[in-house]
Amino acid sequence: MTPLDTCDAIERFLREGFEKVRLPSPDGGETGIRFYQMSLPQPGAQSMRPRPEDADGNELTALDPEDDEPLEDGGYTRNEARMIFPAVVIRPVKFMGGNEGDLWGTLTVVISAGVFDESDECAEGPKQAINILERSRQLFEKARILEKRHKIMLPVQYELYDESVRPFWFGEMITEWAIRLQAQELEIDNDYRLGFDGKGEGGKKYG
Repeated sequence: MTPLDTCDAIERFLREGFEKVRLPSPDGGETGIRFYQMSLPQPGAQSMRPRPEDADGNELTALDPEDDEPLEDGGYTRNEARMIFPAVVIRPVKFMGGNEGDLWGTLTVVISAGVFDESDECAEGPKQAINILERSRQLFEKARILEKRHKIMLPVQYELYDESVRPFWFGEMITEWAIRLQAQELEIDNDYRLGFDGKGEGGKKYG
């Protein structure tokens, strides 16, 4: 099992947990949550187009030419923001193996929630980000183990970022996972304890 296997399991788990969840969209309708691993798409990238499982019919709701102008220098346009937000990003950031002979390692995974909100009070954005993180926390704490292999370590914590990047709102959850390591089998011919030729004679070369 690898750290990326755990991230795949987390994405599958959250997709199922949020399958029926709809959040308010900028056009007054509702929209689902998109999921990404490692990072959000870059502005203007083709990969920004939602995958079939993410599409919910609300990606392109306004065709005003101004909606294709970047909201800030080098940033997303309104139409791009509507295509990828609200979003969850799953990113492994740290792995620590056990001592020799241990069968378990610890993986740190950051789960970020991002929301696009241009409302006058900008109150919905942070509320939605918190709701995503809180629901994720509840789902993880209820399940504890994903697919019988990936165990989350409690407690789970999250925090909301400040408003420096408004109208985008972000929060993140830091999670620790216990993952089973692959057992290493050392072939007898390569066992350093027996010498270079596998028969205990290698040490004579230093004699």
